[in-house]
Order: sequence, then C-alpha cells, then structure tokens
Amino acid sequence: MPPPIDMKRFEQLKAVGDLPSPRGVAIAIIRLTQTADVSMAELARVIKSDPAFVGRLIKAANGLVAENRRAVVSVQEALMVLGLPAVRTMALGFSLLSNYRKGACEGFDYGRFWSSSLLMALSMQALVQRVRVVPADEAFSLGLLARVGELALATLYPADFSRLLKEAARSPQLRQLDLEQTAFAMTHCELGAAMLADWGVPSQLVNPVLCFERPEQADFAEGSREAGLVQCLVLSRAIAQLCLAPELEQARLMPAMLRLSGRLGLPRGDFVSLCERIAREWGDWGKLLQIGTARAPAFGALCAAEESESKAVASPENGATASKEGGATGQGDEMPVLIVAADASERARMRALLEESGFSVHEQADCTQAIESAIDVQPRLLLIDWSGENCGAPLVRALRTTRFGRALHILVLLDADDDALLEEAAAAGADDFILRPIRPAALAVRLKAGRRTVMLQRELEREREELRHFAAELSISNRRLQEAAMTDALTGIPNRRFAIDRIQMEWAAAARHSRPLSVMIVDLDGFKEINDAHGHDVGDIALRQISSTLRGALRAQDVICRTGGDEFLVICPDTDLSAALGCAERLRDAAHGMLIETGGPRVRVTISVGVAMREPSMASADALIKLADRGAFLAKERGRNCVMSAQVVQTTA
Repeated sequence: MPPPIDMKRFEQLKAVGDLPSPRGVAIAIIRLTQTADVSMAELARVIKSDPAFVGRLIKAANGLVAENRRAVVSVQEALMVLGLPAVRTMALGFSLLSNYRKGACEGFDYGRFWSSSLLMALSMQALVQRVRVVPADEAFSLGLLARVGELALATLYPADFSRLLKEAARSPQLRQLDLEQTAFAMTHCELGAAMLADWGVPSQLVNPVLCFERPEQADFAEGSREAGLVQCLVLSRAIAQLCLAPELEQARLMPAMLRLSGRLGLPRGDFVSLCERIAREWGDWGKLLQIGTARAPAFGALCAAEESESKAVASPENGATASKEGGATGQGDEMPVLIVAADASERARMRALLEESGFSVHEQADCTQAIESAIDVQPRLLLIDWSGENCGAPLVRALRTTRFGRALHILVLLDADDDALLEEAAAAGADDFILRPIRPAALAVRLKAGRRTVMLQRELEREREELRHFAAELSISNRRLQEAAMTDALTGIPNRRFAIDRIQMEWAAAARHSRPLSVMIVDLDGFKEINDAHGHDVGDIALRQISSTLRGALRAQDVICRTGGDEFLVICPDTDLSAALGCAERLRDAAHGMLIETGGPRVRVTISVGVAMREPSMASADALIKLADRGAFLAKERGRNCVMSAQVVQTTA
C-alpha cells in the first residue's frame, strides 16, 4: 500500500486555511454527532434548519429501504435508517459540494468532478448491497468523497494543478499520480485519505481511498473488507468514467468494466440492471443537487455488442478455431495471454503461434507499462522476455503481489540454458521457461501444460466462488432471520430477546472495565383503558407512535426494547444515575407532550419511568433490572407521569 502523507506537512496545509472544509449547518451536525449524549430529536432540529440537506438526507435513506417498505418521509425516520456516522459523512460531502462548485483552477472541471463523484457514490451504494463489505450508507459517502484530494489540490494550487492536468491530457502515457508526486511531493489520493482521516472517517474506509487508483499496490488480505472496498471503488470509478465518456468511447470502455464486475462475482445481466438503476438515480440526484448529468448510456446494448464482438473474435472465420491440443475450441476472452517483449518481430511470431492455439493475445513492448496492461487485460498466461533490462524479475515479483497475479501462469523467454537465470526466474515467481530460438513444437507443449494448469485453477476458483456465494447467501438469510427474531413486529424496535442479550453484553463490559451502566423501565400509564375504550387497533397505533417518540428522545448510545405489552427497557451504557435520570425526564416530557393521531380518536399517553444504576454489590443484570422495575412501581404509586429511582428517591414531574 502506498505510504500515507506526511502528517506534519498535512498540518501545515491545514494551518494555511485553504483546504476544502465543511461550513454552516454541516459543522453543527458534525459537532453534534461527536457528542456522546446527542438525541435524535436534537439532531433532527439542527438538520431541519437546512431544507436542502433535509431533502438530500431523506432521498439517501429511501435509497436504502427495501422496495416493499414504506418510504421514508421524515428526518427522524431518515436518521434511524442511516445512523449517525453516515449522517455526519453525508453532511460533510454535501457541504463541500454546495461550497466548492466553482474555483480558481481553470483546468479543473468542477461540474464533471461532482457529477463523477455522485456516480461513484451511487455505484458504491449499489455494489456493496450485493457484495456487503460495508453498510450501504457508508459506501455512498465514501464514493462521494473518494476523490476529494483532487478538489483539494485544485483549491491549494490552482495554477500548478491546472498546468498538470493539461499536461496529463496532452500525454496519455503519463499517469496523473506520477505528475502530482513530482509537482507537489504528494498525490491527490494521499491528500484525500489524510483529509478523510482528519474528519474522523474510520481507517478501514480511509485506507482503500489511499490506493484504489493504484490497486496493484494494495496489500490487503484476500477477502478482507479493505480488499473488497478497493475492488468496489475501482469498479465505481469505471462506471463513472463510462457514464461521462462520449458515446463513441463507451463501447471501448465496456469490456474492462465487465471484467471488473466479473471479479466481484456479479453476473452480467445483474450488473447491467445495476448500472441502469445507477444511471436513473444519477439523473434524479442530479436534479436535486443541481449537478449536470449526461444522457444515460445504453448499458444493455453495450453489453450485447461486447458479447457479439467476443463471439466474432472466437469464430472460425477469425482464426480462433479448434485448438491443436486436444480438440478444444477457441477460447477467445476466456484464455487471454499477454506477451511482454521489446522485439516486434518476435512478438508477431509468438502471436501467430498463440492465436493458432486458440488464445486471445495482447502485446506490450514497454516493460514499465506492462503492469497496467496486465491489470486491464487480466491475462491467464504471461510470456515475458527475461533479457530486457530491469524487466523480468521486477515485473514478475510485482505481479505476484496482486490477487490475479498469484494465479497467473508465467512463461519466461531465455537466451541460454543458464542455471543462474533459471534460479533468478524461479525465485521471482516464474512457472516455466522456453529457450530461443523458439520452436513451435516446444512452445505448444509449454502452452498445453500452462493451459491445463490454468483450467484447473479456474475450476478451483469456480468452486470457491460457488462456496463463497452460498456462504454469503446463507449469511444474509441468517442475518435476516436473526433480525426478525430480535425485532418487535408491531413497533419495529428490538424485542425482549434482544434486550436480554444486550443487557448481558453491557453488564459484562461494565464489570470488566469498571464503567457505569444504567437502565430504565418505562411503563405506559393507563394503556389498558385505551384498549378497553377504543379497541386494540387504536392501542397498536398508540404503541407504534409512542415507541417512535421515545426512541427519538433518547441519546444515540441508548438502546430501547419492548419487553412486554406496554413495557419498555432502556439500556444506557457509560451512564451514571444522574445522567440516566436526566435522560428519563426527557423521555417523560416527550411522551407527556405528544398527541397520538389514530385516524379516529386522539389520545394522550403518559409514562412512568424507573431508573437504576449498576452497583458493585449487584450479583447480575437481573438485579439491576429488578431495581429499575422497583423504581417504576414507585412512580406509579406517586401518581404516574413521573421518574423515580429506588436508589435515590427523587421525583421530577
């Protein structure tokens, strides 16, 4: 993985005051979400002061709810769907978008940058809903801010960055990141990752941003969350590039994008549908954010054209016919080979032999560009001239560090049967060798062995992918069943079973780390009378509305569960008795002030709350809950609609 930016230098850049930063309501939201005792209601009040952010937040939440679920229509519902970390990052991203639509960097296309960032946000959200490496709300924010380092360079160094972008456009062989490193001693990836870390984004999201534009340098463990995020970011960038490309360029970009989606295990049909959905949402979001969007590409037609071209390449008329190694038909894109050699005539001879054997052949003369070609082509076999200066060993070692490179069958071309060269090639990671001058029969034998090895690897990969897919589907099903088993069907909040598990977990943590822990027992006053007077339908409506009100009045760290007909348990980690009593009073006040709309009679409900804090002498969590229940009983005795604690007899009515 590339090294992060020197933090001393980053602090100097911050001190100058020119780095892009959030403003206005976004700052208030970010500060509030970093406060331990912020309530959903308090956060909602701040958010409502910015109508534009309200609309964006609700739209983002509706992008996450299932199709058969009722649409999110309020800020509080959106907060419950998204969660505080995602709300903080979205506030940050949307604030930057609002305040940095234009700038002094002439060569930087601000409109295209934000349109591309929006496409990456929507693509990340859609992709992680399939591969499930992080929550979709976090993925949206990550996609929106993944390239914020470019915006920062355009803001910090407008003239220099403008010249750099023009140079990169004139010379496509030059990588923008290399030009940035030379000009600024840092890249936009390094600067963007440092900014995200400074804003409090978790490291498991920051690290993929550091290297997704140079995925060959990523050294995350296979199957890890970071490795999955890098793949999703690379594919999201490819989707954005295709959507913003001229129509004539889109067909050229489609094959590489399909290969990237295949690496994530997405069937072509599903991926095309996913892209069409992203394009529709891009248009909707563009109108909401006042960002320019182009006409959506015809993904279905592009995919069909790519498949037709692949079949044409593999057809007998085009020479990729029956293989001479046992009757296998032309493999086309199924068995791509990359030749890396400086001599054009030698590449041409090898190409002819390989195509005759049914391979899809790609060439690269420049060893320094070979890794990029390999990442784009994703070959199964590599033929490399070992005599090239500073070419063979460094290239093979670099490829072996990548995920696809570990499965690559590498054949090296040698000038002489030299033991030292053979040992060097083997140590670097080569699989086989062939001597010059190349004899067709000898090359055919090597290719046959290489193809057999690759096919065996492919079978193993397919079986592993089927197992991973089955395990992922099983995990999703189990998670849904677990969520259903832990959720109260009427109110949508956690149920008694969840409460028992959670209080045991919090009890153990409090005992281990000597941290305070408090609980509340909340009883509805006169709920039986509502059921008797108006029926259970009205009672159910009242329970749903009071549950939502109580949850909105709690702090972000608190957990409310329905443990009985009209009884709730609130678990308050890291909370002493004084703070818990204050929070309980806020609940009582919220319930006292609400009028329940039932579509018929309007009813009011008050609550009696018992509060208790864990003491070292308590034997178990059950003792803590019983003490809180005793407080609720005392509150009922004192006339209801009040808060009581058996530990400190204190009434706040």
